This record gives sequence, structure tokens and C-alpha cells, in this order.
Amino acid sequence: MRHIYFLMRKLFNILFYKFLIIFLLQSCSNDGSFSTPEVIPPNPIKPQYSLENDSIINFLQTHFYNYDDFDKLNSNESAELIIDTISGENSDKIPLFDQVSTMSVEIVDENDEIVSVNLYYIINREGNGANPTVADSIYVTYKGMTLGNYTFDTRKNPVWLDQTYLVRGFQEFVPKLKRGDLVVNSDGTYSFDNFGMGMVFMPSALGYYQNLSFGIPIYSPLIFQINLNTLRTTDHDGDGVSTIDEDTNNDHIFSNDDTDSDGFPDYFDPDDDGDGILTKNEYDVNGDGIIDDSDGDGIPDYLDAD
Repeated sequence: MRHIYFLMRKLFNILFYKFLIIFLLQSCSNDGSFSTPEVIPPNPIKPQYSLENDSIINFLQTHFYNYDDFDKLNSNESAELIIDTISGENSDKIPLFDQVSTMSVEIVDENDEIVSVNLYYIINREGNGANPTVADSIYVTYKGMTLGNYTFDTRKNPVWLDQTYLVRGFQEFVPKLKRGDLVVNSDGTYSFDNFGMGMVFMPSALGYYQNLSFGIPIYSPLIFQINLNTLRTTDHDGDGVSTIDEDTNNDHIFSNDDTDSDGFPDYFDPDDDGDGILTKNEYDVNGDGIIDDSDGDGIPDYLDAD
């Protein structure tokens, strides 16, 4: 074991110094001085979105998915999304473009201007229960793809995801689905029936944009197939206010709502107004189901430091 330890340590040192030498060589200019790597600013959102939207529309017009497989499903079944080109023996297939619905999402560009971008979606099965909000935790299976048919992520076994951490297009689409019915089997296992199922096509502005992730090239439109088994309403800071209700400007971005400007967004701040009284002790003190506003100024007590 001692021999293996020293071999591993030696290998680590060799790799470390090789990396250091390469870094120094790349950081050193021709005159021997050191320079910081060039930071390339991201492309402006409007022209980039326009370019990508054209490519998404062209993709939808020239491709189809295995809709026959989805049409045959029982209420407790799913099918894996497969997309192919409309050509040859597939020339009679229905293009995705004739099956999608369109949803507009507002984002803020590099000039702090509002830009509306489209995502396109198909609902294969609506589901049978409640719809999640953009803030809830969801129990899902999914498949993520690029327009080049590269599968960068897939979960065939259900996993819990916190929507506040997901890419915007995924987050905005999921509320179109309803959760399924929980079925407890005789052996103690469980499954889901009539769960929501669909797919979404989004520009990179609602995905990873200029950031590399999972081996996805920058500025890549994305495709997600999503099955929504169930959901859980979130209250991230446990202050008695659901996270969705902490989005006071209703822009579906939770990091920019900070009532007391203390650096902690409201959904992670147990004292939203910074008055020293916990939010849960100001929200609805008498338990009548009405948010308290003691001074009648139109600002709820838990957001009013006065």
C-alpha cells in the first residue's frame, strides 16, 4: 500500500507540474511578459436569438418524432423520444412544426431591455393532478438533446429537481404539465399513473447560452423530453411563504427579489424586511388566511420594515 501511495503521489506531481507549465506558456506573451486570458463577451441576445429561432423553425419543419409510439401508450407508460429527418421512406411523416404550440418568455438582455423569446412544445399527456409552479420541486424523468441529435443527459429513473436551479426553458415548460397519480403496489413498491408527459424546444437564451455544459457547444438550442411524476411545493427558507410567492416582481427569477437589500434573496431570507422579526411571525399572525398589513399601507407586514 505504501508503494502504491508514493506512485500515486509521484503521478499527481508530474501531472500538476505539466499543467502548470502549459498554463504559464499559454499565459506568457511573445515579449516574455504575462497576460491574462482574453475574455470574449457573449453575443448580443437579440440577433443571436433571431438566428437560433430560424434554425429551430427549420428543424421543426424538416423533422418528425416517433408520435406513433406515443399514441399507443397506456396511462402508466412512457416512450423515449426519437427524432429523425423527414426524407425517403419517412417523407409522409407529420413535421414537428405542425404539432408544436408556442410560448413566449421574457428575458432581460445585455442592455437591460426586455426581449421576448419563443419556446415550442408538445404535450403528449397532460397529466391528472396539480400543475407545478416555476419554483416547485419536481419528480421527473427526462432526456436532453441538441438539434444535432446529441443526447447530453438522460434520467430513466425518477429524480427530484429544484426548479429554481434549472435552465429557464425547462423551468417555464414544466408548469404546462400536471403531476400523475401515485399507485402503491401490493409488494410495497410504487409507481405513477396518468403523469404529465411532453417535450420542449428552446433557444440557448433559455438554456446555457455562451456557457459550456455537459459537452454542449455554446449557443446551442436544446430539446427536453420530460415526464412529470409528482411535485412538492417549496418554501426554501421555511418562513411560511411559498417560494413562488417570494417572487414579488413576478419575473420568475428568484435571485433578484431582496426586499431588505441584505444580499440574501427573499426566498432564502427568514426575515424578508430586515426588521428583526421573522417573516413567519409577521405573515399571518392571527391565522385568518389573510396576509397581515397592520398599518394599512398596502405593504404586507413581512415586507414592511416600518
